[in-house]
Amino acid sequence: MINQTLKVFVTVVDKKSFTLAAESLHMSQPAVSNYIKKLEEELGVTLIDRSGKLLKLNPAGEIYYHYANEMIGIDERMQHLIQDLQNESKGPVHIGASYTYGEYILPKMIAQLIRRHPGIKPDVSISNSASIIRMVDSHDLDIGIIEDEERETDKNLNITRLIRDRMYIIGNRYTPDSLDNKALGAATWIVREDGSGTRSYQDQLFSSLGINPETITLSSTQAVKSTVTNGLGLTLLSHYTVGEELKTGSLKIINGESTELTRYFHLLTPGVKFHSKSTRTMVDMLNEDSIENHHFES
Repeated sequence: MINQTLKVFVTVVDKKSFTLAAESLHMSQPAVSNYIKKLEEELGVTLIDRSGKLLKLNPAGEIYYHYANEMIGIDERMQHLIQDLQNESKGPVHIGASYTYGEYILPKMIAQLIRRHPGIKPDVSISNSASIIRMVDSHDLDIGIIEDEERETDKNLNITRLIRDRMYIIGNRYTPDSLDNKALGAATWIVREDGSGTRSYQDQLFSSLGINPETITLSSTQAVKSTVTNGLGLTLLSHYTVGEELKTGSLKIINGESTELTRYFHLLTPGVKFHSKSTRTMVDMLNEDSIENHHFES
């Protein structure tokens, strides 16, 4: 269990007030002040600058605050994991996914998870691949799913291939079914932002075709689809994202037989020894249809 001094110090800093910290902790203001005084005496250094109207951390205080927060977080995770051993799968699981998987595939997986384990409470973040990698590495996410395999080895993570994806050149209903490289290079392309897994494959396509077209950058797959539907250019997208538009005919695949690109969604978990039962349950469900079985560190 984390000692009370750590909690008092962090609360004082977060509230920027001894008085507000005392109210939050249900303590008297003198008691809070005494905790901080004894802490500074024990360390032999002042942590908080009290000279101005607002409390301000000095460099020593910044260090202590950073690691105190980290220790409190570790303590909370430890207690949660120990309680997990005695209970069925329930509680939060923090899942992050890049846009394609998160918006078009993950909702069905979450619905399936809740039907099987109603006590689990998914907390979902949707962002680009680079952001998901950072959040898994910093333990802000229990599970990450990305669509970009180029940067995956930069972090100390458990990484496996999840499912296969196919990507195609997409145009609107009036675009010819086939375009040569000259026409592709002359077209405007609607692309995703840097950091997006889809963007990295769009760039790979340009390189393989030997073209350097004019581009318009948008940060949402839905915005990309709407822009292409309105005739402003071509794009490269996953078949998962355009299923409905292909059925209605508002979008179509261009050069389907010659320019299909294959990629894989990747499943990431932090490289730590212990994971919550909720996390393990979600990963077990993903493993049912995955290309590679995802194992945790033993």
